[in-house]
Amino acid sequence: MPTFLIYAVILFTIALVFYTWGVWAERLAKRLKPWHAMVFAAGVGTDVAATWITYAGLGGLVFTAHSIMGFISLALMAVHFIWALIVLARKNEAALTSFHKLSLFVWTIWMISYLSGFVLGMMKLG
Repeated sequence: MPTFLIYAVILFTIALVFYTWGVWAERLAKRLKPWHAMVFAAGVGTDVAATWITYAGLGGLVFTAHSIMGFISLALMAVHFIWALIVLARKNEAALTSFHKLSLFVWTIWMISYLSGFVLGMMKLG
């Protein structure tokens, strides 16, 4: 496995940890809190870094079902983070307590992308 890909996989996995932590902590708290948004930001930032390393290592965009799903997931994560900031700024209690629905949706899409990359990677190793 190329070195750049090892770094990318490590960063994607760190993004998984951050994003999962933020989404499920918010879900269990039943209310969006500022620190959840900070953890979302860490997940998005780490995912962006991993995506950039992959892009640079491959020498450009490679369009596959997995990469398209990955870009959709990353865009959803970014929108999710920005929307979290907006909801926090507005301080609308109904929005703060129902935000987890969006979080779980975005997390599920991101997990499909993450797991498809994992499966494709394992298939190439085996």
